[in-house]
Amino acid sequence: MVRRFSKFPKKPADWLPPTAPLSMRKQVFLPEFTIALIRTPFLAPRYASFYVPLNFNKLDMRDYLKRLYGVTTVSIRSFVEQQKITRMRPLGKFGYGRWRRPQSKKKMTVEMTEPFAWPEAPKDMAAWETEQYYKAKKYQDHLHDQQRPEAAMEANKEDRQAFEEQAKELQDGKRVWRPTWQALGLNYDRTAVNRRSKGSASS
Repeated sequence: MVRRFSKFPKKPADWLPPTAPLSMRKQVFLPEFTIALIRTPFLAPRYASFYVPLNFNKLDMRDYLKRLYGVTTVSIRSFVEQQKITRMRPLGKFGYGRWRRPQSKKKMTVEMTEPFAWPEAPKDMAAWETEQYYKAKKYQDHLHDQQRPEAAMEANKEDRQAFEEQAKELQDGKRVWRPTWQALGLNYDRTAVNRRSKGSASS
């Protein structure tokens, strides 16, 4: 027996097939750039600063804020920050490599018609897993240091710290020094060993 559908889902009134021309379909345009709002509590409430792409101009900024956030601007000031000259560090070596200047950053300060108040910074950062982030960063830095060419020539800090702690305990009398074979639990009969060595020497 073949089941027959009595009702089919109705299509919405504004539904268009995928083959419809672009002029009839609703188009969504996403920006291909990144704008970062800078936390500036020292500025007046009607001012805000942004890091923008180098090819961004004041008209683009005014149109971006107006169309996306509905913010009306009165004036915009922009300037380009040159970065400090640094050296390229091949293989992680400090002081080697060519001089270079990193890419400059463009900063815009906008004056708005309505004031903007920064929200208070959260005191409890547990929701953002900051502790786990710093642990992962520390672990990554440790792995990066181990992969350097001169890492094999450096002393192991963990072993040094363990040896230092053991030496302090021996000096304070908290731990009694024992030979390695006793510390490992190997109870050798030294007298029997000496007898065997003397007998073999006399023979």
